[in-house]
Amino acid sequence: INQIDSEILNNEYQTDDAAKDYVDNQLKIYKMMYNNSDQELLEAIQGAGYRDLEEFKGTLLISYKRQQATKDYEKAFVKDDEIQKYYDENIYGDITISHILVKLDVTDTMTDEEKQEAEKKANDKIKEIYEKLDNNESFADVAKEYSEDNATKNDGGKIGTFSKGEMVDKFNQEFEEAAMNLKVDTWTKKVVKSNYGFHIIYKNEEKEKPKLEEVKGTIIDELVDKLIEGDTKAEYKAMIKLREDYGLTFNDDEISSQYENAKNNWLYGKDN
Repeated sequence: INQIDSEILNNEYQTDDAAKDYVDNQLKIYKMMYNNSDQELLEAIQGAGYRDLEEFKGTLLISYKRQQATKDYEKAFVKDDEIQKYYDENIYGDITISHILVKLDVTDTMTDEEKQEAEKKANDKIKEIYEKLDNNESFADVAKEYSEDNATKNDGGKIGTFSKGEMVDKFNQEFEEAAMNLKVDTWTKKVVKSNYGFHIIYKNEEKEKPKLEEVKGTIIDELVDKLIEGDTKAEYKAMIKLREDYGLTFNDDEISSQYENAKNNWLYGKDN
């Protein structure tokens, strides 16, 4: 069946640049596993039953195309209302933000009393900052006076402009959610903690979010990935459907019976 699948997949999907990049990247990973040695990698794949590197690359290519077939199969199950819901809840325009950072200078070598004193010092400073902001002092001026982020304080605490997802990598999920949920020209009423310390976040600007049609493809890809994550049989189902679309039949009754048994095992048997 693998040979049949290879013919179907090679007919259905071109070997484009994305496919070639996938194979190259996978080869790099495998090569790293074998001390970046071409000879050691060759010996390993020959030990696994491959004649040469080209045959192994062919297997990697078919693996990529199986993944593409699985994604295309799952796209049929993505509904318009799910796309709209994802758009409403997860798509934002880029935002420009500033912050005031208060560091918590606590180390493992400190005594409990020293840690408590450091926490009190940070909390007192945060309280003083909020008093200034609540008294209508400008966020930029307060940031210049109090922020402990030397890279941004002189620019009024301005960090930059971010798309959704970028702040998670730079700070954390809590930071991004707090920033995204702010209205323009407002700041977080509670500090947000990250590995850097405590942040008071201010939203300077928010651009209009892209139209649904502009991001629809990206949203579908996200929803498809979630479907695949939740269905361990997705690849089996996709290949069965693709074989049916190509009109695969077996003239030999015994082979046909074996294939039906294999399908039942793929779909209803325990995962390997």
